[in-house]
Amino acid sequence: MADLTSTRSPRVAEVRRLHDRRHRAQRGAFVVEGPQAVEAALTSAVHELYVTTDAARRHAALVEQAKTQGAEVYTVTDDVLAAMAQTRQPQGLIAVCPLVALALDETLAAARQRPLRCVVVLDRANDPGNAGTVIRTADALGVGAVILTDGSVDPHNGKVVRSTAGSIFHIPIAVDVTVESTIAALTAAGYVLVAADARGSVCLGTMGAEAVLSGPVAWVIGNEAHGVHEDLRAAAHETVSIPMSGGAESLNMAAAAAICLYSTRLAQHPDAVSPA
Repeated sequence: MADLTSTRSPRVAEVRRLHDRRHRAQRGAFVVEGPQAVEAALTSAVHELYVTTDAARRHAALVEQAKTQGAEVYTVTDDVLAAMAQTRQPQGLIAVCPLVALALDETLAAARQRPLRCVVVLDRANDPGNAGTVIRTADALGVGAVILTDGSVDPHNGKVVRSTAGSIFHIPIAVDVTVESTIAALTAAGYVLVAADARGSVCLGTMGAEAVLSGPVAWVIGNEAHGVHEDLRAAAHETVSIPMSGGAESLNMAAAAAICLYSTRLAQHPDAVSPA
């Protein structure tokens, strides 16, 4: 384990540059912070691990696993770690990992190995917290994959990564996919495109919605400000609304996606949620 003690080290500057999307794309790597994220990253791959002396004692198993997997491990001072980190409390651990996003065809191939015959398309999702929460929810419910259309936030963005709570390493993700490619690939793969729409022709919780969701389905969740892209809306086989009876006019992207995806799980695996 090498030591790193100077905040002026080129290596520190290199890690900090990974907080910028353009540099992440150029290097093909991104940063995760904290023990939970590092543990999740180790299920995939870690290039470099930076750890304080105290954290190395507290998380000895993670450090040893990183070494075993071939990661470069550096002991750093608290000041060095703070200079690398995006958060105030990285809890003594920062890892540099290869980007997790896949090409669209690879994403859909990997989706077939997941429990639900369902993918979620986030159309121009520009809020990092919402995007990360949808990825986490999709992972938790066994959704096949998450597709972010071009104009969406980078899922390797630090706030997105933290919002996923490690799920970014568990579920196939495609990014910067054009609307045209999204429609063509999902249609060719046999998915029914379903757009979430407050004025949808079918309402969740009805037999009509259950019939739509019981087969392979691609949920399209639109940008909160602009809704679903007009081409995606036109290509959708069905538009589905969420019943609401309170005073709120709408739900945010993450909340709407959670309801839609859970409804899909109920439709496809009703026995899995039956009481014992």
